[in-house]
Formats: sequence, structure tokens, C-alpha cells
Amino acid sequence: MAIKISEELQEEIFEWEKNYQRLPVRWIAGKNLHVTLIPPWESEEAEKVSMVLKTLEGKVGKSFEIVFERVCYGPRKEEPRLIWAEGKAPKEIQDLKTRVENILGQRLDSRPFKLHLTLARFNSRDFVRFPIKNLDEEVFWRQEVKSFVLMESRLLPEGAEYEVLEEIKL
Repeated sequence: MAIKISEELQEEIFEWEKNYQRLPVRWIAGKNLHVTLIPPWESEEAEKVSMVLKTLEGKVGKSFEIVFERVCYGPRKEEPRLIWAEGKAPKEIQDLKTRVENILGQRLDSRPFKLHLTLARFNSRDFVRFPIKNLDEEVFWRQEVKSFVLMESRLLPEGAEYEVLEEIKL
């Protein structure tokens, strides 16, 4: 379950990435950019989940805004393996996550939701070769969230590919 990144925000991200093309990373393709609401789980019942989600259309909350405020290495500074954008998680996103988890019977994660958007992946062993060791750049990227999606992920040698199976409007 995820929030897809709009084409407008993708353009802002691609513009930012132009300044960092010398980094030895695998940039995430625009169509794969998303904020994870509920982490992937194994399910042979995608059709059933999709049908349940369709019944939620217009009933799980109101639109809200997410704002990314900085880009840095993550998820841990001691052993980075991602470039990601971070922001403060609005209450609405945590509420949406909890409601969908409850409806789907998914195990609730007790940790607070961390708003982040993966922009690139790399092997942490390669970090020693990076020309930029300290990445902590302020940004102001915003997007109004009007829907969320059920996605299927496929692991390929060049990275994960995501396909939207269902979009649920708030």
C-alpha cells in the first residue's frame, strides 16, 4: 500500500537529481516513486484485497498534504544504503495507515510513521567511493494526497518494479 508520487513532484525530484548524477547509485524511476503506507507482504489474495479496498473509496479520510523537507542518506547514517527525502508525517497519514491496516487485518506497526521517499539505492560497501559523504540538503517538495494505491512489486536484477493494481480515492 502506497502513495504514488505525482508527475509534478517527480519533475522536481529529477531536477534535483541532476546535481548528483556523479554518485554511483541506482536512481528510482519516476513510475516507481512512492511513499510506503504498509510494507509489502506475501499474499495470494491480491484480487480479494483489491475488492475490499474498492469498498473503501471515499470513506477512509480526506485529502491531505505531505511535505518533504530534506534529502539525506538513510536509513542509518552509520551504514547508508539509500538516498531519501524526509518530512514530518502529518496525522492524517498515520490515521490512514492505521485504518487500512485494521480493515485488512494486517499487523499494526507500533512505531510512529516515518515519512520518507526513496530516491536511490546503493550497496553500503560502495559508500567509501562516494565523492559526497555528507548529504543533508533542504528541499520543499509538496504533494496533495487524494488517493492511495495497492501495488505489486517484482524484484528484477536492476531493482524493484511496481505495478498499480488498484487506486483508492480518499
